[in-house]
Amino acid sequence: MFGLRGLRPDLEISGFETAFSEIAPRLVERGHAVTMYCRASAHSRANRPAHADGVDLVYMPSPGGKNFSAVTSTGLAVAHALARHRFDVWFFVNVGMGYHAATARLSGRPVVMNVDGLDWQRGKWGPVARAYFRSAARMAVRFCTTLVTDAEAMRAFYREHFGRESEMIPYGADIETSEQSELVASLGLAPCDYYLIVSRLIPENSLEAMLSGFVRSRTKRRLVVVGDANYQGAFHDSLERIAASDARVQMVGRISDQRLLKELWCNAYAYLHGHTVGGTNPALLRAMGYGSCVVARDTVFNREVLGDDGAYFADAESLTRLLDDLDVDADRAARMRRLGPARIKERYTWDHVVDEYDRVLRAAVSA
Repeated sequence: MFGLRGLRPDLEISGFETAFSEIAPRLVERGHAVTMYCRASAHSRANRPAHADGVDLVYMPSPGGKNFSAVTSTGLAVAHALARHRFDVWFFVNVGMGYHAATARLSGRPVVMNVDGLDWQRGKWGPVARAYFRSAARMAVRFCTTLVTDAEAMRAFYREHFGRESEMIPYGADIETSEQSELVASLGLAPCDYYLIVSRLIPENSLEAMLSGFVRSRTKRRLVVVGDANYQGAFHDSLERIAASDARVQMVGRISDQRLLKELWCNAYAYLHGHTVGGTNPALLRAMGYGSCVVARDTVFNREVLGDDGAYFADAESLTRLLDDLDVDADRAARMRRLGPARIKERYTWDHVVDEYDRVLRAAVSA
């Protein structure tokens, strides 16, 4: 596996790391020998085991800072693997690794890639980076023997825009309930007395619309925003101004304590999900599995995951109206909390996800 920060890194855990910390060990249980290349910079020296949960872990230098460490570390990993290993399948995550996947074909073995989202559409990237991601996507489409998309809408996008079929395998989630609701008190909160956003602070995650919509609402509940930014700019200055204008808004930054994060999801009155770029979003699945009442940005990806089990907003104004209605309808919010876990059990269990990866990887070897 290439392109990941690692197996449960202690720095910068993303949806990919969360997902493949579940997938990789389960593949081992199904008889695969799995090697995962990790970015050394994402792991403290005390957290660099050579093996964990049956997975072999190799740590590569990752120079280049936040913007380039994925590219440099994965390049070094591919060179290391070509020189020292003979893998049956080379598996990549993130379409930005398209050039690396093309190089991996020198191994003579099948190359499988989970393309993730449409990185060239992300607002945080400038024109040069967007051009790179678009060209990397073309390389992945041309050279990978199998592509994996994580939503039917993403599968349709690659079929329409690149003329390439893919295997659709979503992410999964666990179904859990609150066990330590008192943990939210560390942030001055009480169960069902706050709305929650868990998101990287980037433009395509609808942060301005969600904060503005909340500030205009009549609710007496708080809005807790969990997440940080990889860079600072005018967009983040705008978020800070909106948050500073309303004492109900509480920006708490990144939370690494997964127990606290779980309790925040489990005990929120509702979770606001603004992601617009990408397929099946792991944070959305996690919220559903924890029984959150989900209010999501109206996109084809979010509707595919939530179906009729969530409420949708299009902009700040529609979110304000939705919050004002939901805020006084506790019965509706309670009903919506019961729907998410049932949908996870039906469509998004980790066992189903790993069964699909098992099938795809074995098919790649036997093709």
